[in-house]
Amino acid sequence: MEFWFVLAILAAFLWGFATIFVKLSTPKLGVTRIAGLVVVIEGTIYFAGFFFWHNNTAIDLEYGALAAASAFIGIVAYLCFFESMVDGQVAIVGTISAAYPSLTVIGALAFLSESLRATQLIGVAAIICGIVALSYERNPHSRYSIPRRSLFFALLAFALWGFWSLTAKIAVSKIGPGNVFGFYVISSVTVPLVYMWFRRIRPGPLNVEKPSRISWVFGAAGLALNVSGTLVFSFALSMGLASLVVPISSAYPLVTMAVALLLLGEKLNRLQLTALACVITGLLMIAIIG
Repeated sequence: MEFWFVLAILAAFLWGFATIFVKLSTPKLGVTRIAGLVVVIEGTIYFAGFFFWHNNTAIDLEYGALAAASAFIGIVAYLCFFESMVDGQVAIVGTISAAYPSLTVIGALAFLSESLRATQLIGVAAIICGIVALSYERNPHSRYSIPRRSLFFALLAFALWGFWSLTAKIAVSKIGPGNVFGFYVISSVTVPLVYMWFRRIRPGPLNVEKPSRISWVFGAAGLALNVSGTLVFSFALSMGLASLVVPISSAYPLVTMAVALLLLGEKLNRLQLTALACVITGLLMIAIIG
C-alpha cells in the first residue's frame, strides 16, 4: 500500500471529525470567535509545521506568489465553510463544500497533464449532479430545506477549495510541504483578523450570547483536527497525484454524514439521501476505481 494513500485516508478521518466539532461549536460561538481561534490554534500549529519541516532552498517568485494565493484562498474558503455551518445541516452543507475534488480533477486534467479514466469522469458527473440535487428544494419552508445563506456559503467554499487544492499541489511539488506551511502561517493569521475587523464594521448575524466552555473546547478541537488534516494532506500531495490524493482525502463526508445522522439527529429526505450517495460515490470513483 502506497504511503500517500495512508496519509490521504488519515486526512479524511481528521477532516471528518473536525467537521462535526465545527458544527457543534460554530452556531454557539459565532464565526467571529471561531476566526479568533483560527489565528491562535491554526497559526501556532502551522508555525510548528514550518519550523520542523521547512528547508532553506530558494523559492522562485512565481511559485511563492502561487503558494501565497493558494494559502489565502484556502483560509477564505474555510471561513465560508464556517458561515455555512451556522444554520445549515452539516450532512448537506459539509458534503457540498467537500465535493471540490470534482473541480480539482478537471483542473489536473487541464493544467497538470494528469490522465483520467472514464470512471473518473463519470465520478465528476455524479458529484455535480449530487450537488445540484442537494441545492434544490421546491418548498423553501420545508424542514428539509437548506437556508439560502448556508447554501450560498457552502457553494462558495466548494469553488474556492477547488482552486486551493489544485494550486496547493503545484506549490507543494515546487517548494515542498514544509515551506508551504510558512505561507499558511501568514494566511491563518491575516485573513481571520481582516474578517474580524470587517465584522466590527458590518456585524451581520452574530452570536452575542456568552458561549459555554464546552463550545470553546469543541471549537478548538475542530480547528486542531482540521489543521492536522491539512498537514497530512500536504505531505500526501507531495507523494501522489492530485487527481487521486484530493478525492480520497475528501471522502470525509462519509465520516461526517454517519455521525450527523446517527448522533446529531439530522433528518434528510429521500432526494437528499440519494444526492449524498451520488456525491460520495463520485468521490470514490475518481479516487479508487479510476
